[in-house]
Amino acid sequence: MTWRVMALLWAVLQFALPGVALVADARLERASLEAAGSHVESGTSEDCPPVHRDECALCQVLSRFAQPAEAPELPAIAEVVRPSAASPVEPQAARAAASASLPRAPPPVA
Repeated sequence: MTWRVMALLWAVLQFALPGVALVADARLERASLEAAGSHVESGTSEDCPPVHRDECALCQVLSRFAQPAEAPELPAIAEVVRPSAASPVEPQAARAAASASLPRAPPPVA
């Protein structure tokens, strides 16, 4: 008897939970569309949500445990960039592509 009740409860949940999730998702979407978006201004009011919340868990973890990295010394750009060739396309390849013939259509059947 207990297994039948559990199976029935499981079946009801299988049918009901997708609908409940759909309604909850729609309500969250509607609330996010009606809410004012974050924006940066010189002054703030109670209607404006903060751009970045103070209780951001990721920022708290990073500020406590991460060590600031030293900036690597970058090489001078003249040492890295080399002048390119005058023509990036080989002349023979360009001529072969220009003179390439397309395939013919099949002969007409009489």
